[in-house]
Amino acid sequence: MPPKAKAKNRVNKKARKTTKRKAKKPVKGIAAFVEASPLPWFDTENFDSLKAAKLLIGLLLLPVCWVSFETFLVLFQTGAIDSNLWKQPEFVFFAIGLLFSIVLFFGVRSPAMMWLYVAGHELTHALFVLICRGNVSKIHISSKGGHILTNRNNFVISLSPYFFPFYTACLIAIWSTLEWLFFDFTRQHTYWLYGLIGITWMFHLAFTVWMVFREQPDVEQNGKIFSFSVVFLANMVLISALLIMASPTATFRSYGKSFVANTESFATRLWESVLELWSVLPV
Repeated sequence: MPPKAKAKNRVNKKARKTTKRKAKKPVKGIAAFVEASPLPWFDTENFDSLKAAKLLIGLLLLPVCWVSFETFLVLFQTGAIDSNLWKQPEFVFFAIGLLFSIVLFFGVRSPAMMWLYVAGHELTHALFVLICRGNVSKIHISSKGGHILTNRNNFVISLSPYFFPFYTACLIAIWSTLEWLFFDFTRQHTYWLYGLIGITWMFHLAFTVWMVFREQPDVEQNGKIFSFSVVFLANMVLISALLIMASPTATFRSYGKSFVANTESFATRLWESVLELWSVLPV
């Protein structure tokens, strides 16, 4: 065989090996807002059955969402109002932070703030990809949208930015590290921590509520009912957990008992409401 033909065959074999290696690691896109349509992360043959299953799960989660909301209201009454937590400086600073963030959102919302939210959104995707033992090959962030490229995706990764307050988590992590390594923070210092938590958490919540009702690939690929149910339930659990940790009287045990009690009485209360509604309707 001529030397040129041998060299050409070696090049072709090398190209085929490279193609095979690339084929073993498909890259999937997780898009946010208006840029880059994601590649399907599910088999198109199973699309209908997967959507139907998620729709059914989402519908089954709706009563759980309602019970979690009821339980949170009971928790807030006993853990914040009855215990006078709402009068404590920590709660006051937290509330001031919430109001400050709301004023910023409605008053001076800008491309810079949008970029900051998109950055937290995409970095949350990336964080949960790593938690799920995946790889992130690219992160794109702009004030008009963003996406990541990864070899792994699931509903937790897709919906994580809607229930995980990225900047609040970063703030708490940095504060805890500084306290552990360098400073002995006093109670007066923690007032500022609660204020910053209020700012960052409301920043996350305001933009999440504003964006989730727009066209979102994260929501569309999982189905709206399933996505909204999971996001609402996850946020209720997170808020309840934070309130329990901040309250001097609330405990996870009491929260669990209240949740079980509300769950057991849910069907009865729902049936009574249906009968009451039926009685006032013209027949």
